[in-house]
Amino acid sequence: MKKNKTVIETKINPYVEVSYPISIILIVSILLYIKSLNFGLTHLDDTIFINDFHELFSKGKNLGHLFFRGVFFEKDDSYYRPLLMVSFMFNKIVTGKLFGYHLTNLFFHLTSCVLLYRFFNVFNVRSDIAFILTLLFAVHPVLSQAVVWIPGRNDSMLTTFALAAFLAFVQFNKTFTWSWFLLHLLFFFAALLTKESGIILPVMCCGYLFLFTKTSVKAYSMCIASWVITAAMWFYMRSISIDPIIKPTLSEYATGFVNRLPLFIQYLGKSLLPFNLSVFPMQADTSLVYGILAFALLAILLFLNKSADKKQILYGISWFVLFLLPALFIPVQINEQAFEHRLYLPIIGILLLLPQTIIFSDQSAYHPKRVFAGTLAVILLFTIINFVHQQKFKNEITFWENAVVDSPSSSYAHKLLGVKYFTKGIFEKSGEEIQQALRLDSTERYANFYYAKNLLHNNPKDPKAEYYLLKEEEEHPGFIDNVFELAKVNFEKGDKTKALFYLEECVRTTPTFMLAKNNLLLLLIELGEKEKALAWINQWKADKTGLPKGLEAEVNKMP
Repeated sequence: MKKNKTVIETKINPYVEVSYPISIILIVSILLYIKSLNFGLTHLDDTIFINDFHELFSKGKNLGHLFFRGVFFEKDDSYYRPLLMVSFMFNKIVTGKLFGYHLTNLFFHLTSCVLLYRFFNVFNVRSDIAFILTLLFAVHPVLSQAVVWIPGRNDSMLTTFALAAFLAFVQFNKTFTWSWFLLHLLFFFAALLTKESGIILPVMCCGYLFLFTKTSVKAYSMCIASWVITAAMWFYMRSISIDPIIKPTLSEYATGFVNRLPLFIQYLGKSLLPFNLSVFPMQADTSLVYGILAFALLAILLFLNKSADKKQILYGISWFVLFLLPALFIPVQINEQAFEHRLYLPIIGILLLLPQTIIFSDQSAYHPKRVFAGTLAVILLFTIINFVHQQKFKNEITFWENAVVDSPSSSYAHKLLGVKYFTKGIFEKSGEEIQQALRLDSTERYANFYYAKNLLHNNPKDPKAEYYLLKEEEEHPGFIDNVFELAKVNFEKGDKTKALFYLEECVRTTPTFMLAKNNLLLLLIELGEKEKALAWINQWKADKTGLPKGLEAEVNKMP
């Protein structure tokens, strides 16, 4: 009688094994964004850092100074973000080409993706789910602004430093090796120097210790003391570097916060259902419908998973809310936009919630491989939406045309589109857009000036032009281009006394304005005002601000 052979049963792995997950994520990201490396400028802040600050960023000796000034202005600024400035200096010195700026943006996005995959490992997220979630982050259309809009790197840089700091902290907690803790503090400090939201990081580290570890009170005290010292250093540097002109009261902050609370719902909607994206989003123009649907969907999927990790759910919600919280305290006087790149770091909290939904649970009615395939289909959809959306950033006209479509209530968007049309010689459309800007807000900065420029282009002697120039001067006094235009208008209509007044105002406030100096001397010569002309010439010589060529001799010839 033959013996029966022993049958050894092998358990088949129901999950998807992904080889080289990080490599796949990086390749997909590069392919998705490679076309954006040839994008132009949007003329929303990027021209400031690339063109206006050419002198500041071209000289390496200014590196230290970047840590003791504001982002947009030397001192009178609400933003202190020196590492963002350093990144622009690096681009200016190394290449100076737009390609280099866009490549740096892509670099920080790729770095954030790599660190995010490691972040999911910390929370024991299954490898196939970690791959899916990181790939979802890599192609998510709501985050495209942080990659294709050059100033949007502020949030991808913040995320890179915040995730690096968090991972170093976790490693320290495992090994209690001091080098890891020092590395954590270094990245935490870098996050603070990149964006103010970095101050939330110690709260999330404490939350991690409290929810997922058994750390002693002594360790808590040591960490807290180190964070306080690091934050104090940053706060001191910030306080001596900037002195904001706009200083809202506590009441204004509170009012602004209450008014901006719907942003939580709007941002949640764009995180899960990114179908109403905007290059220049305004709270008033963003529907709450997607946010409400997203909230209901996420709540149901979490509720149906009876084995969900409550601690991880709490941590994910806290991550999303707390890192998004600073954006809700920005007073409307400083910034009233609801930019989507601000979601770059907070959205990680939403992604951390997804493994706890019924979809990825072992209780799911669907086979894990089918869930994996279905999620890839969603990722493909998001990739297509992303690719279409990022094309809106390829140049200034495309950007602002989409801005007014997505945010019709923004007078600023209509004004900027009008200005761009004007500079491109599309005068009829320029006038229409600037008129719309004035209808929405008659005090919109520079709108009255550019409407006057449109009128003067159509009729150099249009009497209505002076009205709008005077209105601009009343609302926003000291705008040098407007004052100079007032001088020209008054000269054309024969009122040389007023023309002289405005030209003198130009050279008084902007001593290097050579064209205004030239016109001022020509007018003084025409009026026979030799002594006044010589007084201005002597003052410019003393100030070493330069003289118009040839006119000093003409003044000396005057009787």
